[in-house]
Amino acid sequence: MTKTFRMFKLSVQPGSFKPSEIIMMFGQNGTGKTTLIKLLAGIIKPDNEYIEIPKLTISYKPQSVVPKFVGTVNELLTTKIHESLDSSIFRSEVLNPLNIGSLLDNKV
Repeated sequence: MTKTFRMFKLSVQPGSFKPSEIIMMFGQNGTGKTTLIKLLAGIIKPDNEYIEIPKLTISYKPQSVVPKFVGTVNELLTTKIHESLDSSIFRSEVLNPLNIGSLLDNKV
């Protein structure tokens, strides 16, 4: 299967997946990771649109995120978890271990 965009061409050879197998991709920018995922997910079509792509469960995280909430991280958490945000358990189990207390005043 191939997909061509101007000066970029991704060529993918057939392969197989085992049941319940989880595949992760890492690599440099511009190597075709997102293009491959979009092809497998059916978001974009290969150059030869008649190629049959097997149905796969794809988890795809877009590279650009547009927040749906306007406000600070603290305000967002307050709307979602209310009083739990101020609990000692939340602080000891989430805020402190992840060292994210400094992010609470940041805009989402």
